[in-house]
Amino acid sequence: MVTVLYRQRHGYDVRIHTNDHPPAHAHVWKGEKELEIDLNTFEVKNNRGYNTREIRQIRKLVTENRKLLLEKWNDIHEKGERRD
Repeated sequence: MVTVLYRQRHGYDVRIHTNDHPPAHAHVWKGEKELEIDLNTFEVKNNRGYNTREIRQIRKLVTENRKLLLEKWNDIHEKGERRD
């Protein structure tokens, strides 16, 4: 797992798992909460503990950093990097 954005606005960590599956997505952590979000559609795939306000904040954070996150996803998965 690679932490791409660490302790961003509101304390969120945005991570990409190195041995994960398509489509391109990221995992957003804060404490024990986790959310999986698609990097193309911004659709929430899984949510463990975040409320509606927090999901809006996360979508905004991911939208603002989409280019970086997709570049990192592609670097990890298309080149076959494994760092776990």
